[in-house]
Amino acid sequence: MFMPKQPLSVTLDRDNLVWLRGRAASRKRRSLSEALDELITQARLGGLAGDAPRSVIGTVDIAADDLGLERADEYLRGLIGASVARPTLVRERPPAPKRARVRRRG
Repeated sequence: MFMPKQPLSVTLDRDNLVWLRGRAASRKRRSLSEALDELITQARLGGLAGDAPRSVIGTVDIAADDLGLERADEYLRGLIGASVARPTLVRERPPAPKRARVRRRG
């Protein structure tokens, strides 16, 4: 059964928007609207899907040969370096126009 979608304007907290963008990207959704629609559908049907983690417990693997995490700094620096090296799209807002100063004669 096909149900047509309705347009809607939504205002989200910055942290929620960042989270939603991450969720959309990780689940290969084409848009934020699609990700939000999926979340609402899951909530209506009784909760999040089983593949959506609700906790970070069990998501970190510690190398058997580095139980003391002695090489963790090196590993994390590599991950961060790889992440920072990826190209990103940056949009800057133009500076606000300067207002002319009015001098008062005293």
